[in-house]
Amino acid sequence: MLNEVVARALKDGKIAAREDFHLLPSCHDRAAWDAVDPETRAYYAGAAEAYIGRPVPSLPASLYMEFVRVGDRKHYETPYFERHRALFALTVCECLENSGRCLNDIVDLVWAICEESSWVIPAHNNHSVSARHVAPIALPDVEDQPPYIDLFSAETGALLSLVNHLLGEKLGEISPIIPRRMSLEIERRILTPYLERDDPFWMGFASDRPVNNWNPWINSNVLVCALLEEASPERRDALLARIARSLDRFLDGYAPDGGCDEGPSYFNVAGASMLDALELFDLASGGAASIYDEPLIQNMARYILYAHIHGRYHVNFADAPALVAPDAMLLHRAAERMGLDDLKRYAEYALAAGFAASPYQLIRHTEYRRLRNLLTYRRSSEALPAADEPLSHAFDGIQVACARQHADGTGLYFAAKGGHNSESHNHNDVGSYILYADGEPVLCDVGVETYCRKTFSAERYDIWTMQSRYHNTVILGGSDQRPGQQYAARDFSFTDDGNAAIFHVDMAGAYGEDAHAQRYLREIRLDRATGELTVHDRFALTEAHAPIELPLMLSAEPRLAPGEAYIPYAKNRVVRLSFDPNVFDAACERIPLTDSQLLNNWQRPALFRLVLTRRDLPLTGEHILRFLRWSAGEWIFRQMQVQIPKVYWR
Repeated sequence: MLNEVVARALKDGKIAAREDFHLLPSCHDRAAWDAVDPETRAYYAGAAEAYIGRPVPSLPASLYMEFVRVGDRKHYETPYFERHRALFALTVCECLENSGRCLNDIVDLVWAICEESSWVIPAHNNHSVSARHVAPIALPDVEDQPPYIDLFSAETGALLSLVNHLLGEKLGEISPIIPRRMSLEIERRILTPYLERDDPFWMGFASDRPVNNWNPWINSNVLVCALLEEASPERRDALLARIARSLDRFLDGYAPDGGCDEGPSYFNVAGASMLDALELFDLASGGAASIYDEPLIQNMARYILYAHIHGRYHVNFADAPALVAPDAMLLHRAAERMGLDDLKRYAEYALAAGFAASPYQLIRHTEYRRLRNLLTYRRSSEALPAADEPLSHAFDGIQVACARQHADGTGLYFAAKGGHNSESHNHNDVGSYILYADGEPVLCDVGVETYCRKTFSAERYDIWTMQSRYHNTVILGGSDQRPGQQYAARDFSFTDDGNAAIFHVDMAGAYGEDAHAQRYLREIRLDRATGELTVHDRFALTEAHAPIELPLMLSAEPRLAPGEAYIPYAKNRVVRLSFDPNVFDAACERIPLTDSQLLNNWQRPALFRLVLTRRDLPLTGEHILRFLRWSAGEWIFRQMQVQIPKVYWR
C-alpha cells in the first residue's frame, strides 16, 4: 500500500532532496516563530526557566543496572526522559525568543545525550544482543554492532535531528563540532542500523507475526532522521523505501475497520504515529506519496472517535488507562486532509471541551508532532461545538463493540469485547464489559499498573490486573481464562437497530480444560427506550465441581441488599444492579490502589470487586444481571422504603 506510492514517488523524483526540504521553520524564520500563540510563548518561557543553569540529569551505570537487578525501570527512565524534556523546552524557547540565553544549556544537553553509551532504555536492552550473552545483561554492550533501535533511541535520534534542523546554524557558530556530532550519532545509532538490520521484531521483516505500536512509533521517528539528516541521496531513498515497507507490515495486521487492539492510549503512538509518518511522506512529496484516501487509513484514524465515552474517558481494554487525552491537533490535520467531517468535529470538540492533549504541552515523546502542533495552534474564541457522538460502533476485527443510550452522552453506555488472549498488551479478558452512566464509570476495566520487569515477562499473568478474575468476566470451575491466541471468543456478533444494541459472544474458548465448559454464551443488550442494560449468560458444562462466579469491578463502594446492588456514580445518583437472590450470593471486597499510575488514572483511593456466586452446581443453566440508572429522587425514595445495609464484606 504505502510502499507502492513511495516507490513511485521516488522513481518520479517527487520526494524533495534534503537540502530543499524544510520540515519546520528554522530559528531564523522570525515570521513563523513570532506568530506562535502568546499562550504557547508564555508556557515555554516558564518551562525553559526551570532548566536554564540546571545540571544535566545524571545517568550512572548503577542506575541502568537496576532494571535487571531489582526490576525497577523508572529510576533510570525519569532522568533519561528529563534530558529530553529539557532539551525540547530549551530548543522551543530559543526559537521563540531568539535571545541566545538557552544555548549553553542546549549544548550541554546535546553533548550529554551524544555521550550516552546507549540510547536504548534498560527495559529494552535485552531485546537484541549478540549470541555471546546467555543471560540478561544489566548494561548495554557497546561492542554489539550495529546498535539495536528501540522506541526511545529512535525518539532520541528524531529529537536531535529536529534540534539540528531548527538550531544547527546557531549551534555551529558556537562550535561546528556540535551539529556534526549530532549528525554522526544519528547516523551510527539510527540510520545505518536501520539499513543493515532485519532482525528487530518491530520492523516486520524477520517473521510474519503481527507488529504492534513499536512499528509506526519507531518508523515515524526514523523517518524524521532520514529526511533531515541523511546526506547521501541513494541512502536516503533506500531509507524511505525501507520505512514504507516496514509501515506496510503494520497495516497488514489491521482489519479493514481500523480497530486498535492495544487500546486508546496506545493509539496515540500506534494509529496516530502512523498518521505522523503519512504526514511526513505527504509533506516531503508534495502529496505524491499519499494514501490518505485508503479506507483502512481513514478507519484507523476514526478509531479514537468510536472509542470515546465522555470527556477523557475512553474504552480502555488491554493496558490502556480509562483517562486518555487524544491529540486533537494531529487528528484535525488528518481529518482535513482526508475530508472526514466527523473526526474533525471530534477533534474540535475534544480541544474546546478540554479533554484533548494540550497543543503545546511539554511531554516526553512525539517531538515532531509537538512542534507541528505548537506552530499551528491558535486559541479559539468560538463557542464550544456540540458533541457529535455515534450511538454505537463495532470493530469486527478486534471484536470490540460499544453503544450509548443517547447521543448527548446521558444515560447508560457499555463496551464489550471478544477477541483472544494474545492480543498486543493483552489482559485475559474475553467477554469482559464496562458500564458508564452519564459519562461516569460504574463497571470498569482496571487497566495496568506502572510497568516493571514483570510486566513483559513470563510472569505477566501473575499480576492481578492481567487476570480474568479481576475483569468483568466469569470464573468457571474455579478457573481463570488462560493466555494465548488459542484461548479465544467464538461466535462474536453485534447488532443495533436503533432501539436496542446487542453484543453476543461465546466465552468458553478462553478457558482451559479444567473449566469443563462446552459453551458460555454472553448477550449484553442495551434497551434505549427503557434505559436498561441486561447481561444474559447461558452455559453448558461437562462437569461442575465449583460454583460459577461473576466478578464485577466497580468504581465505587456498592450498597447491597438481597438481589440488589446500588452502585453510586455521582451525588445521589446510582446504578441499580438486580439479580436473582435465590441463585446468587453477593460479597464485596475493597481493592486499594497503591500504584501511582492506577491512582492517577482512577483518581480515587480504591476500587471495589463485587462477586456474585451461584449457590448451585448445574451443568446447564442461565442467569441475568440487570442494570438501570436511578435518579436522585428514585434512590432517596428506595432508601426510605427499605433499610439497605452498607455492604456485605467477604
